[in-house]
Amino acid sequence: MEGYSSDGSTSFFSSRMADGWDLISTEFGLVEGSDINGGVTDSVSDHQRLNQGGGGGGRAKLTPAQRKENKRLSDYKYRQKRKITADEQAAEIKHLKEENEQLNAENSRLKQKIGLLLPHGQLEHQCVSAQDHHGSRPEASDRLSSLQTNELKNLQQKNSEVGTCSNDDTSISDLLMKIDADEESKVKFSDFTGLDGKHVTVGKYCFPLSLHPTLKLIIKVHGDVAATSKMNPSIAERIYIMFCASIKEMHDLRLEQITECRILKWRDAIKDALRMNFKVDFAMEHLKKIACAYIGLMEHQRQEEVALRISKLEAELSASKKEHSKICERSKVYMDTEKEFIGKPVSLGMLKAENRRFEEQNTRIQRMKHLNYLQQSIIQYKHENSQIMTAIQVTTQRYLDIEAENIVLRAELSELNARLQSLNDIESISLMKESNDGTDGGTQS
Repeated sequence: MEGYSSDGSTSFFSSRMADGWDLISTEFGLVEGSDINGGVTDSVSDHQRLNQGGGGGGRAKLTPAQRKENKRLSDYKYRQKRKITADEQAAEIKHLKEENEQLNAENSRLKQKIGLLLPHGQLEHQCVSAQDHHGSRPEASDRLSSLQTNELKNLQQKNSEVGTCSNDDTSISDLLMKIDADEESKVKFSDFTGLDGKHVTVGKYCFPLSLHPTLKLIIKVHGDVAATSKMNPSIAERIYIMFCASIKEMHDLRLEQITECRILKWRDAIKDALRMNFKVDFAMEHLKKIACAYIGLMEHQRQEEVALRISKLEAELSASKKEHSKICERSKVYMDTEKEFIGKPVSLGMLKAENRRFEEQNTRIQRMKHLNYLQQSIIQYKHENSQIMTAIQVTTQRYLDIEAENIVLRAELSELNARLQSLNDIESISLMKESNDGTDGGTQS
């Protein structure tokens, strides 16, 4: 029978079972006085007592309930470890992805700056010479080939940036619109790091120890932001933790380390808190300021790149002007000789009779061209003269009409002046008569 020996004494299996129970107790924290799972420690002690009291022939055997309980505890501990490990790995993967994005962005900016500093032909020449130098190493040639391709793509991208300014403006406005947009939240608990480990209880919620300073600072400045929430604490706790984690990341990171994905992650965490009726409007306003600063940083970098490209083009223009002046000074005699042969046979000057006939022919052609030009000019001048004469006739007729109107107006003016003078005389006579009548009446009285 299992657990018993043929001589009736305690078997080796029983002693090993007791040692195994000691290990299980240590592994799962089943120390004396613990009340986990309704007194599992008591069952372990009972098992040990049975082993010790069975020295006279009775051997201990685990009951089915004990075996079931042990298996349940082992499975529970295993699942917990797997869950913690999975969360840690997911958080680490997320963190590594963000770092990778930042490094890729920085790498692209450096490559673009290198492409601006090196002319297109010089870059190709360096790549080809490096390929020749490492021709005996296929792996080096492959790396140089890929590098050359990437650099050429970056140069093409820089050359096409002039026509994509409107697209940049659109992307800027899109970022501001995304912050205000009411979209479905995509933030997850695993998007934040440092949320594992010990927890502390603050009010109705249990927070990771790493977020405790951030939570204390939020409560000190803005009070209990979750006081107005009517949601179940078990539901709102996760949202509260992600909100505090977002605030902590804002405190830990600098503007140069921020990406658009991180801004949108913070937006989702803050909007989730707002949906829970948390008083976190201050965080959303500050996030908009961060977005504006991020846009300003991107524009500043673009401005520096454009200024660098302008200085490069100005240097190329200055070098081209110097080269042009050198060519003109060096080749003046040759270019004068070249003008003598333009449009003429290259045998000019070698055969005099042929040259004379060619010159006479050219002279006739030039005279005919000049005659045609003069005839066309005469026709054009005649047409212009006819237009001018027509305009003069129209103007003269208008002048005569206006002069006739002026004569009529002058006559009317003289007539009106005469009538006015007569009226003034009549008025003066009437005033003198009235004054005389008044003088006579006073004398008689």
